[in-house]
Amino acid sequence: MANRRQPVPHRAQQRVYRQSQIRYAPGAGGESEISCCVKYSVFSFNVIFFLLGFGLLLFGVWAQIEKNTFVNMLSKASKLYLDPTWPLLIVGFLTFVIGFSGCVGSLRENTSFLTFYSTLLGLLLIAELSAGVFAYACRDQLDNYIRNLLNDVVVGYRDDPDLQLLIDSMQETWMCCGINGADDWDRNTYFSIEAREVASPEAGGVPFSCCINSSKLEFKNYFCGHGVRLKPESHLASQLAAAQRVMAHTASIYTEGCLPKLQLWLNNNMLLVAVSMGIIAIIQILGICFAQNLKSDILAQRAKWYYTH
Repeated sequence: MANRRQPVPHRAQQRVYRQSQIRYAPGAGGESEISCCVKYSVFSFNVIFFLLGFGLLLFGVWAQIEKNTFVNMLSKASKLYLDPTWPLLIVGFLTFVIGFSGCVGSLRENTSFLTFYSTLLGLLLIAELSAGVFAYACRDQLDNYIRNLLNDVVVGYRDDPDLQLLIDSMQETWMCCGINGADDWDRNTYFSIEAREVASPEAGGVPFSCCINSSKLEFKNYFCGHGVRLKPESHLASQLAAAQRVMAHTASIYTEGCLPKLQLWLNNNMLLVAVSMGIIAIIQILGICFAQNLKSDILAQRAKWYYTH
């Protein structure tokens, strides 16, 4: 019959016919286009960042839960920049996201994750370079900003336990007291000389970390800085001095500020800082190059599969 349908060719015959019609694709050999060395190098490298970021994130969340309630966190919303755990959370989150996208993109050969990974690293690198140029070009304004920030840190010394630990560690390590000197602690409500009106034992004092050799003592003397900035003619000062003699501890404190010590350290270690920043930039550039190389291999393998199947 004229209208009778023609028999449908076998599937194998269809595949042979289709393969005979396609053109030659460069690199469409019998071996995989994806380099196992590049693939698992990217994966192994990002596993480290994934675990590091996850650990920092967990530690930051734990620190926030331990010291803050939700209501307390809302009340300190305007002073979040004084909380040392927030930079930890931000760095941990970024490291976690970068490591996760790199791991999934390399292990699962997912070009979307690899593109996101490369883009994030590129944006981070641009932000770091821009911050470095801005810091050098506007170093005078940056110096004023750091001074104001450190003044806020002194004021909020007792408001955050992590901030208090950070300041004490800085003063003990650099053997300094306050921002420009010990009198900077008069900005703090607890150590202000005016706190004598409420009979505060810390009035006119400084934190224990300002005391000389406080870091070398096996047992910390948290009272060594009480009243050391009060004038000798003050009756309260004489009472505090007598109490200090009874407790047999010294009232000697560091008089140099921490900001000059920080500036001196930066000037003496400028090469170390520059090398460290260069190493970080090189690691990011290598991460971008390896990810793009792996992405190209994956696309080549997909093209090869398309032309041979």
